Amino acid sequence: MTLEQLQILVETVQQISLARDLNKIIKVVRTSARKLTGADGATFVLKDNGYCYYADEDAISPLWKGQRFPLETCVSGWAMLNKKPAVIPDIYKDARIPVDAYRPTFVKSLAMVPIRSLDPIGSIGNYWASYHEPTAEEIELLQALANITAVSIENVYAYVELQSQNEKLKEIAFLQAHQVRAPIANILGLSSLFNYNAPNDPVNAEVVNRMKSATETLDGIVKEIVQKTSRIQPGQDENQALAS
Repeated sequence: MTLEQLQILVETVQQISLARDLNKIIKVVRTSARKLTGADGATFVLKDNGYCYYADEDAISPLWKGQRFPLETCVSGWAMLNKKPAVIPDIYKDARIPVDAYRPTFVKSLAMVPIRSLDPIGSIGNYWASYHEPTAEEIELLQALANITAVSIENVYAYVELQSQNEKLKEIAFLQAHQVRAPIANILGLSSLFNYNAPNDPVNAEVVNRMKSATETLDGIVKEIVQKTSRIQPGQDENQALAS
């Protein structure tokens, strides 16, 4: 590893460690991936319900940004499914390459590494416009970048989940502080109007009816609080965290 490559990795870690959303991580990583190996292009691919979603790219000419392909039909999917890098010096001599998708592009050679080896959530690709044999060091650098990226994405998931739970807690606190108080005040006020000395007083029937209505309102609010509380569950899956 050269000093320049080390500096790129360090700067990348510094930037994505502060990221609070996935888009920030993607933009930093796609650029760093290209710089690390001097490639002509780099892509950031996410696993998306059985598809490879090409979320972003940094390249000398357009590749597949914004497009989706089945996991089983593209090299990024192969890297995820097999949980290991794909190294392809000549795209026209490798059966894993969907040649029709590559023919309009500049790509002649590529390297693809999974993001999070145990259970991949995406992949990072490097592409060269002339035939290139990716070295072991280049693959190690890309995989190191992918491993750093995986940790940062996990941090974003945790942050998003925490933010979501905080919002739900604020809603519950509002219900307890404001909406619960109104029916309780009504019940207390109505109880003072009840004529305990003359149970048959006609006013008592109206008081009881209104107390019943206030109690039902309170019951509904309590049920809403219980429902909101039950939704605060740790361990959201990744898609839920990003969507919330």
